[in-house]
Amino acid sequence: SFKLGGSSFAQILNKIGQEVPTIQDAAYFKKAFNTIQDLIQAGQIAAGHDVGSGGLITTLLEMTFADVNLAAQYDLSGLGEADTVKALFNENIAVVLQAKDDTAFENALSAAGINAVKIGQAIEGTEVTFKNNADTFAFNVAETRDTWYKTSYLLDQKQSKNGMADERYKNYKNQPLAFVFPKHFTGHLRQTQGDIKNVGSRPKAAIIREKGSNSEREMANAMYLAGFDVKDVHMTDLISGRETLEDIQFIGAVGGFSNSDVLGSAKGWAGAFLYNEKAKKALENFFKRPDTMSVGICNGCQLFMELELINPEHDVHGKMHHNISGKHESNFVSVKVQENNSIMLKSLAGTTLGVWISHGEGRFRLPKSEDHYNIVAKYAYEQYPHNPNGSDFNTAMLCDATGRHLVTMPHIGRSIFQWNWANYPAGRQDEVTPWLEAFVNARNWCLENKK
Repeated sequence: SFKLGGSSFAQILNKIGQEVPTIQDAAYFKKAFNTIQDLIQAGQIAAGHDVGSGGLITTLLEMTFADVNLAAQYDLSGLGEADTVKALFNENIAVVLQAKDDTAFENALSAAGINAVKIGQAIEGTEVTFKNNADTFAFNVAETRDTWYKTSYLLDQKQSKNGMADERYKNYKNQPLAFVFPKHFTGHLRQTQGDIKNVGSRPKAAIIREKGSNSEREMANAMYLAGFDVKDVHMTDLISGRETLEDIQFIGAVGGFSNSDVLGSAKGWAGAFLYNEKAKKALENFFKRPDTMSVGICNGCQLFMELELINPEHDVHGKMHHNISGKHESNFVSVKVQENNSIMLKSLAGTTLGVWISHGEGRFRLPKSEDHYNIVAKYAYEQYPHNPNGSDFNTAMLCDATGRHLVTMPHIGRSIFQWNWANYPAGRQDEVTPWLEAFVNARNWCLENKK
């Protein structure tokens, strides 16, 4: 039976309650859990949400909040609870599942001996309706979502600067993720990789990292999958002269928090190059060679911008500044890849792809007019929070005039698998995402330009 003890509903009435929901049958709970896992594996579940804090009504409303033009119609009469307050606000252990195919879904649960009640359907629209016996209710999704989000907004006001909490509250529901994939992309790992020869023919790449770096493994994996022979290079290797980069064609400066950002993002890392003769010479010689490429991601982007490697011809250089919000931003956003001359990303021009961002100083401050820069990608929306930092010209990625050297604040290396993304186009069965193609393009160029 449905219990309200210890529930959010009880708390708003300043009560605790006498009876709380609990699991009565552990074996049944395990069977239900495993059956749901089997249904997920069989592709029979389109969406799901546990019933937790706030009760069943909160769960059902939240399931409409994550998209636009999404509503639902519910009839809870089949639950057999005449008290509508209990029906709506109970926090009994349960799961709400949206089936791909009702008949197959119901047959699977019936065969496993799991009890399920059909309570409604998702529809297009802006209103969620509830019926429980004679009682009926209707909720506007946009209004209810703002009520639900307001607590986060009030906390955000205490953390964010420059009115960004207000901007987030205004825009968060108006920036849906919408992707445009390249038409040539199949999603198959082998086809994306192309023809990888034997290990001896793999061009040599190096991961450059400093103490505090934390993204070397995903970038190394992306490079390896693309067909590189990958070497791990720590700054101590360059400072001591153990590594000179003379046999390396492609370097990746990784993300993370070098030196814990105590000197500002990548400032200490840049100093390790500027004030250590062997490390400085190794990097300068690498960038002078015409057969080399590089990518700096997040902390690595901050490093290359601080070292002024992307536009060395400029008299005044772009730099990375603190996010306008004044705080670290971590989010899943999308970027629009422009027509560009980047060797890594030229083939993805015209696409809009999902990607992770995580940075405190991700704001490109570019002192010249936009036509002085090779902007490779921009955030899909100019407004915060989808543009998480307030970069000039909405910049997410830049490259140099040759197209060989790329800097990107978004973590493309953390976004190369379908399961990395927080949201992925429905119906695709990809093994990799289009971001792996960027590393494959680098591999192909290195092979063509190998001395």
